[in-house]
Amino acid sequence: MTKDHLFPKSLVAPGQRRVTRIAQQVDPNFRGRQGTFLAQNGVTKSTLCSDCNNRVLGAELDPALIDAYKAASKPLESAKYPVMGLLYLHGVQLNKVARAVAGHMIALSDKAEPRSPMIRHLRRFVLGRAELHSSLQFHMWLYPSSRQGMLKDLFHTVFGAGYEPMQISAFKTYPLAFAFSTVIHNPSYRLLGVMDLTAYVSDETKVYNLKIPTRPLVDFNWPYAPHRNGAILTGNTGSLTTQPFKSEAPQRVKTLPDHVDS
Repeated sequence: MTKDHLFPKSLVAPGQRRVTRIAQQVDPNFRGRQGTFLAQNGVTKSTLCSDCNNRVLGAELDPALIDAYKAASKPLESAKYPVMGLLYLHGVQLNKVARAVAGHMIALSDKAEPRSPMIRHLRRFVLGRAELHSSLQFHMWLYPSSRQGMLKDLFHTVFGAGYEPMQISAFKTYPLAFAFSTVIHNPSYRLLGVMDLTAYVSDETKVYNLKIPTRPLVDFNWPYAPHRNGAILTGNTGSLTTQPFKSEAPQRVKTLPDHVDS
């Protein structure tokens, strides 16, 4: 196994980040870092073989993902957000972008998940160059936040709605977010601002120009945000969020002379 950066290095601003593990299954035998910790050079996991990490992700897929992020970041540097109505991205290799996101989702696991249907489908999508399974959808939205998140195997349900829970896993870092989900039957989860790109990720040779809506802005907490009449059920895989961390200099305490009452 080899270490994989869950967010490629070029997508993470240099400096320390506070990493928080959320929805982690309680396991007394777990020996990794738990709860909240600081990461200097990004978050890594050693769950991918060297070929998958170096050739498939590093050389073949991640460049397309990085190019998409660069294309989105550049106009936001000079645009008067949120005055701008649409964000235009040109020359996006959607198939490779989706497969790169799926590859990092697979790497998030602390161990192999042979029983997870979504992971099986994503593994075939990444490594076997198969079409995305008909039970899954691929989404994208604008995410202008310094917080990052990889949220995996969240099951959303609305009480009394009569719909099966929706499973979703998301990859979020400035300024774009992506997610794989099961087919969304409940209209409560068809959020304005979230683009369904499922129909465009089947052919790796095609390149697309995208128009991403900047209004309304999708809640930064999505999909880690339950419906007001619902709940989130979590799987066995812990998710994580990160945000920039700056240590505060200790405040100097002024000592008063002995003859002065405090």
